[in-house]
Amino acid sequence: MVFAHIPKGQAPAPELISASDMIFNETEGMSLIIPQTVAQKTGIRHEFPCKKITLNVHSSLDAVGFLAAITTRLVASLNVGVNRVSGFFHDHLFVPLGKENAVMEELKAMAAEEK
Repeated sequence: MVFAHIPKGQAPAPELISASDMIFNETEGMSLIIPQTVAQKTGIRHEFPCKKITLNVHSSLDAVGFLAAITTRLVASLNVGVNRVSGFFHDHLFVPLGKENAVMEELKAMAAEEK
């Protein structure tokens, strides 16, 4: 996955929309999270190659501190920053490529501590 950008006023290619994991409308234009292969194929500006980790916990959209606790721990334990996104049902962490296994192990350790 990568984060990509379509400038304001520019029409996105339909394949970018259909391949998007998430789309954000921002002042500067559209931000998309898409597979890296799609970004490379279409030539769209992109950065931050990453893996998506979905947290299989249905957290309330108004929950306080859940993602903050996770991301704080990941920075403290692994020195790994992540991009976090909340969907309607699940939270998602976009983790730098090559760090996903270490992040998964840390998440498992956190879950075990909560039991």
